[in-house]
Amino acid sequence: MHQDQQQPPSRGGQTVSDGPAVEDHGRVVTATMQAAAFYRQAQQAVDSAQTLMALRRAVNADPAFGLAVADLDAFTQAPPSPISGHQMNWERHHVEVVRTAAAGNIRRAADLLREHLASVGCDPLARRIVTDLRQRMSQQGESEGLGGPAPGCHPTW
Repeated sequence: MHQDQQQPPSRGGQTVSDGPAVEDHGRVVTATMQAAAFYRQAQQAVDSAQTLMALRRAVNADPAFGLAVADLDAFTQAPPSPISGHQMNWERHHVEVVRTAAAGNIRRAADLLREHLASVGCDPLARRIVTDLRQRMSQQGESEGLGGPAPGCHPTW
């Protein structure tokens, strides 16, 4: 069945109107259901174009969704946008990793990412952002040293 790209897919039967908003591993996110569904699309994307499109849709669906805002800023190399409101603990750690990498402090971001992954297990967008920025800055282009090999639960590009 063809999924309409303007309509986010359900996950595990979750539609855009039931239960708390969650990301791809079931962690609660502080966003609307629709924004969380688009964020899951970004987490599952197989390339940067799909990731960016899904992140833009997530931010458009919920401009206060700090996780998506920080990721989009990092992917597009935009100055960090203000993030307000409450966030889950794991979301704050994710944002810290992403913003540290985007600021050019890749070594510190890699250290923070290892700590973050030890706590949450998998965070495909934080890992992709740090890896991508490392490659752009010609620092150890592989994800080696970022909490072990990339988990098999998400596509790699």
